[in-house]
Amino acid sequence: MLFETERPVYWPSEYAEIVNLLKGGHANSDRHAPLFKLNAGVVIFAGMMGLVRNRKREIKSGRQEITTGTFEANSLGGVSLCSYIFLIALLGGCDVESLRVEREDEILRTFEKYVAGGFEVIQEELNKSSDATGLSVVLAELDKYL
Repeated sequence: MLFETERPVYWPSEYAEIVNLLKGGHANSDRHAPLFKLNAGVVIFAGMMGLVRNRKREIKSGRQEITTGTFEANSLGGVSLCSYIFLIALLGGCDVESLRVEREDEILRTFEKYVAGGFEVIQEELNKSSDATGLSVVLAELDKYL
């Protein structure tokens, strides 16, 4: 386990429709192939978007919760999703001392700020796009940074 105990990871509930969209469903269109299998994958993508666009913000209103255990139990490219929480927080300004058990909350709060900022970026890009599935937005963003 990367975290000493299972902890909640929060993301803004105002973006639940984006999470649903990227998992293959949308209220205004037919279902489509999911870009992500789990909410945790979408949250990691949002965190990456916040980091690369240098956008972070506090979670203003309601929030959804995913436990660190869910991130640890799932992977992307053979790497635990939980590892991405640490990576995004460290690249986003947390120092190595933040890896101490007593500072795990700092890692999570920094990650959550990038997630919230990343969801803002995704929403802005979706608003500019005519693609109802979100696929073109995700691919365009990945293409910019990979």
